[in-house]
Amino acid sequence: MRKTRIIATIGPASRDPETLAQMISAGMDCARLNFSHGTFEEHGEVIRTLRRLSKERGRPVAILQDLGGIKMRLGRLSGPVHLNPGDEVSLAAEASSEQAGILPFPHPDVLSDLRPGHQVFIADGTVQLEVIEAEGPEIRARVCDGGTVSSFKGVNLPGVSVARPVLTDEDKAAVRYGVEQEVDWVAVSFVRTVEDIRYARAYLASIGSTAPVMAKLERGQGIDNVDSILPEVDGVMVARGDLGVEIPMERVPIVQKQVVEKANDAAKVSVIATQILSSMVNSPTPTRAEISDIANAALDGCDAILLSDETAVGKHPVETIRVADVTIREAERVYPYHKDLHSSGRTQAVAAAAAHLVRDLRAKPIVVTSTGRAAFQVSRFRPQGDVLVFSHDAATLRRASLGWGLFPVGLIPPERDVANLVASLVKASLDSGLVNETDVVTIVHGFLPGVAGTTNTIQVLDIREYLEHTSAVRSLEERT
Repeated sequence: MRKTRIIATIGPASRDPETLAQMISAGMDCARLNFSHGTFEEHGEVIRTLRRLSKERGRPVAILQDLGGIKMRLGRLSGPVHLNPGDEVSLAAEASSEQAGILPFPHPDVLSDLRPGHQVFIADGTVQLEVIEAEGPEIRARVCDGGTVSSFKGVNLPGVSVARPVLTDEDKAAVRYGVEQEVDWVAVSFVRTVEDIRYARAYLASIGSTAPVMAKLERGQGIDNVDSILPEVDGVMVARGDLGVEIPMERVPIVQKQVVEKANDAAKVSVIATQILSSMVNSPTPTRAEISDIANAALDGCDAILLSDETAVGKHPVETIRVADVTIREAERVYPYHKDLHSSGRTQAVAAAAAHLVRDLRAKPIVVTSTGRAAFQVSRFRPQGDVLVFSHDAATLRRASLGWGLFPVGLIPPERDVANLVASLVKASLDSGLVNETDVVTIVHGFLPGVAGTTNTIQVLDIREYLEHTSAVRSLEERT
């Protein structure tokens, strides 16, 4: 089965039940809800539909709540404005403008930090300005790279520190709604430092959220601080759109590889995002360069790729997922499985031992987990066998569907008796069709199943021998 997961953004082109069902069948593992757009009611309807479809198909699908964050945008313009190289324009701290040559930028605190020489990028860098005068209520700038801008286009200011909390008031309202809807992951946008993550986690905890946190790396400052950010998060996303404006675009591929490697070493989920199959927004077929991009991301070891406009507003959302699916499968035929990594701590050491057993015995790995941590630790070693995940908690199974090579199979009760636990696992694995009587399995669990942080046990079972032994024991018990 495919190891690298596919995240698809849900939007106007894909939120109807029929399309969502087709996207799940095509291979969507996680649905991203972009809270920069849409209403709570629209997102809530998608969540309810996905949960129903997931239950009907017996296939957990994670829901990723992506917060808007401290994204800076232009205000409202009376219409599109074309800017030519050499033109001079003003940035004014206004919500809207109808005057030619004045671009509304309703962020006065940020305007006050601009200085001559600072670069201003608009609309993902398609338009570039340079500040030439920063005195008075307006900022004067010269157009370096021209183009057309319109209302609410995004603005990037590389090298300008923005002193704002990482969660806006809108984000906090969205997070509260996410708690009510029991979203499975929360992505925090424009993370700059580890303090941003601590701030976000503290707020999430204060409202009762237990969802794992993903840091979106969209600013150069976030890349500079990734080593301190990683220990505090559950995953990272390399958001190449804004990042390619914040740092030189030729650095982005190298940064992408470095972040994936660091995340893998730390057993944190890594996601590659932006322009994965952007030509398929309109075209039914991708470019060959896009196919190479997906294959290389998978071979680098990322946990997931993220489709955005392709599935949110594109003409071919289902076919886009199919293309990503077959491309990843082909790349994984030559994937360098079985990483030999340093281990620290009990759970990681147990996971390392299990991964070695899986490789040496050609066994199928099975993990019983309360929080998902043990499963992600086994995934870290990139075993060739599919990691079958069981839990007593449905949310844990959904969250695990975002991990490389993790296959949430089903719910089992938190059985404290190990013999009964193993019997339940064997039966559920055989019933799933993912294990058969000729297999050897390596089971990872804790001495207190159902209790987080107790993983300490590995069991190796030859299924045929186990079934014969248990059958003999039952016969003996019946005779006596």
